[in-house]
Amino acid sequence: MATTEVLFARDQERDGVVVDIAGGPALRDAESALRAVGGLLARTPGLSGAESAYFAGRLLVFATSGRARHDGEWENTSWWDFTAGAGASEEYRRMCVIGPTRSLVAAKAERAGVPSIARTQVEFWSGLLGASGYAESDRVLDAPTTEAWIGPWASHLVRLGVRFLTGHRVIRLRTAGGRVRAAAVRLPSGAVHEIEADWFVCAVPAEAAVRTLGPEVCDLDESLTDIDRLETDWMTGIQFFLREPTPLAHGHVVHVDSPWALTSIAQAQFWSGTDLPRRYGDGTVRDCLSVDVSAWDVPGPLTGRPARACTRAEFIEEVWHRLESSLRRGARGLLSRGLVHSCFTDPAIRWPAEPGGLARNREPLLISTPGSRRWRPRPAGRVPNLFQAGDHVDVDLNLATMEAADQSAKAAVNALLAAAGSRADSCVVRGWAPPSELDRLRVLDDELYAAGLPNVFDRPAPWVSGPAR
Repeated sequence: MATTEVLFARDQERDGVVVDIAGGPALRDAESALRAVGGLLARTPGLSGAESAYFAGRLLVFATSGRARHDGEWENTSWWDFTAGAGASEEYRRMCVIGPTRSLVAAKAERAGVPSIARTQVEFWSGLLGASGYAESDRVLDAPTTEAWIGPWASHLVRLGVRFLTGHRVIRLRTAGGRVRAAAVRLPSGAVHEIEADWFVCAVPAEAAVRTLGPEVCDLDESLTDIDRLETDWMTGIQFFLREPTPLAHGHVVHVDSPWALTSIAQAQFWSGTDLPRRYGDGTVRDCLSVDVSAWDVPGPLTGRPARACTRAEFIEEVWHRLESSLRRGARGLLSRGLVHSCFTDPAIRWPAEPGGLARNREPLLISTPGSRRWRPRPAGRVPNLFQAGDHVDVDLNLATMEAADQSAKAAVNALLAAAGSRADSCVVRGWAPPSELDRLRVLDDELYAAGLPNVFDRPAPWVSGPAR
């Protein structure tokens, strides 16, 4: 279901700004795209027209860059450098530099690579502006995730013959003759059992991949050990179950001034046909305010400690305090503590028992840093019956999203079918498709890059001298 708004919520009793993202007529040329994006950014709080136009220009530079520049220049450039964060105003850094990285993928702007952030921004703005071939800018599920997606998908796989062995842990893979022979699995009883098969797909998170593959596999394909060089950070949060519907915006809320980089969304308004009080809880819960926390290493205003050094109770108190501070209309707060029925924190977080201890996160988020593509495994490597899947695999969309996981899964299946000599149809892998209206400009950019020249739209930021490269 498509959202229609983004609310940029502000602190210090400043009213937030709602941006309509319902879309518009298809754009036909780069000039009109630049004007439209710049005009929309100019409506956000505190940004000058020059800053808005410059950021719009950076997106246009990326969208008109050819493959050679993407691979040779932007792949090795940080988002901070690309957007000229150094020397910029605080508002520009909050809205255009730090905001897109923290709220999207919990990445620090200085460490986030250009391709993953810029592609998402180009997709967002292309959908927002109604560019041909693009869907809505922001879509969410129309029911709780388990009901709308995970449950039906698992049931479908079971009907196809898939067996889910919950409570079983793959310790490592065993090899023989240059191939994977079996997976050593620890059963719920604690016993270790080996499962033999013809084909193996390793679809575990990046931080667990090398450990799961084991030394025998890594000896056969030493490039797989580079997976351990990929970086992760934390992006997880909390759900507040509320006694009254609280549709603060018909879409996501970006809490611009929050030190913990909060984003939130009131979910019940999108759950069509779901009678929340009747189906869930004790009958008094009528909304679910879901909050992501993306900056876990910045001190909070109440405790003075970062999120990862808070107890669960302190974490909840800090997050709710920040929500109350930024969700205001004039002097009136839009939230009150009396609304909260209960809350749920991500079970992947293991909280310290006492203040000052450090929380642990069993499910960190993969971050695409400059130059990290060379450490990502391909779907098929040097072990002929082993294939890799996950958002850390080198596919077209190198970003920790379900779209990237979908791409890598389909690429792994296609590689397996080819290795097995199967005549089954290949999966259709839909990669990133930059705006087709700009195709001729990307051809021109390949020529400029080969000649050692910058992109035709590359201009220095108003606050620096020389090109922003």
